[in-house]
Amino acid sequence: MKDQVLIDGLKKLSRDIADLASALEGNEEVYSAEAPSAELEPAKQYTYEEVRAVLAEKARTGFRAEVKAILTSHGVKQLSDVSDPAVLAEIMSEAEGIGNA
Repeated sequence: MKDQVLIDGLKKLSRDIADLASALEGNEEVYSAEAPSAELEPAKQYTYEEVRAVLAEKARTGFRAEVKAILTSHGVKQLSDVSDPAVLAEIMSEAEGIGNA
């Protein structure tokens, strides 16, 4: 279970890299069927404080390793290293899934 968050993050990263490579080659179909760009709603913007509170609660309730895996999958050691709101939203989405399976 602990490795599943990391595995899922790596799979997503692989799909994103493949999409980027297609875009650089000039292939028009950049987005996968999983997330059509025309139908996407804008992602909710989370503040650093909101994400920090959720991660802290998950860590306190026994999911410290999973929280660390999420941060590591985004290439950071601590949440304060994240400045991109889109990355904060991804981290929040992944954190909300911890312990809910």
